[in-house]
Amino acid sequence: MPKKQTILVVDDTEINVDILISILKKYDVIPALNGQDALDIVKSEHVDLILLDIMMPEMDGYQVCQKLKMDEHTKNIPIIFITVKSSEDDVKKGFEYGAVDYVMKPFNPVELLARVKTHLDLQTYQHHLEQRVEEEIGRNRLQDQMLHQHAKQASIGEMLMHIAHQWKQPLSELGSINLSLLGKLEQGTQLESKTLYHTCEQVEQIIKFMSDTIQTFQDFYKPITQDSFFSVDDVVHQASNIVSATYDYHNIALEIHKEKTPKTYGNANEYAQIILNLLTNAKDAHVANKTKSPNVTIRISQENNRSIVCITDNAGGIRDVCMEELFEPFKSSTHNSGIGLYMSKVIAEKNGGSIALEPFEDGTKCTVVM
Repeated sequence: MPKKQTILVVDDTEINVDILISILKKYDVIPALNGQDALDIVKSEHVDLILLDIMMPEMDGYQVCQKLKMDEHTKNIPIIFITVKSSEDDVKKGFEYGAVDYVMKPFNPVELLARVKTHLDLQTYQHHLEQRVEEEIGRNRLQDQMLHQHAKQASIGEMLMHIAHQWKQPLSELGSINLSLLGKLEQGTQLESKTLYHTCEQVEQIIKFMSDTIQTFQDFYKPITQDSFFSVDDVVHQASNIVSATYDYHNIALEIHKEKTPKTYGNANEYAQIILNLLTNAKDAHVANKTKSPNVTIRISQENNRSIVCITDNAGGIRDVCMEELFEPFKSSTHNSGIGLYMSKVIAEKNGGSIALEPFEDGTKCTVVM
């Protein structure tokens, strides 16, 4: 059986209270004979609607209404004034204080019940609507968290791939040096101190290169919380250095052309992530399409005090997918996660910029404006 809705009746005349209780018998009615009692009751009881007399001693209905509307816990309770005050100014004043309706005494029971039901139904509908909005916000928040987590995991995977490609050659060199030394030792060859010293120098240089690589990745992925002016050219080169070994591994030529060296305002680390995402997407397109003589070109320019970075490839263009759809989460023209472009768009707009895709000759052009 559904719980009865609660109505607080506030009137300093007991007979009026008794009449209202008899009319509203289908509801749970709580009586109050003055304003202070009404304010005390709403602190301890759940109230769905208040019927409030205006002309009361000590604290009139307008004052009670004002106090209720100033309290965070009671401001949304609908209030219907019941009063003999019928002038246009009185009605206007009641609505200005926050009442939802105005019923004149002596009141018609049928009319009163109809108005009470209407406002209780509206209150219920609003409550359900707020719940649905909260649920939808919660679902969207969870989806955003999942997308960010997915993007973070994809970013870690890409970082490890780039490190693996950066380290492939130096690890191979270390292996060759080690095999050479072991071969000489097994053959009983006497190793001169000069040779050993030279070998140690080689090993030290290789280890330093690998250490510098890790430092480069640490600097690139280090979070920056404050916005500032930064050189677009510097950030583009940082991102291209990260992917350089990966591009070499897949024989992809990477060119950077500067018409200007603009500066822009925003989060440099996040901007670098956009460029890295776009370079990774271009690499994925070349690998997926098995492009002959693959290349990627970055052009840096400036127009109307806005920096412009255009990244083009010759990977054959995007087929079977609308360009705009690629900015939706999990949409991809290759077999990757489909998060990169979505997150790039989010980051660009967060920093006051924009990102767009369009066909370009035998490939695709992506333009980032900040």
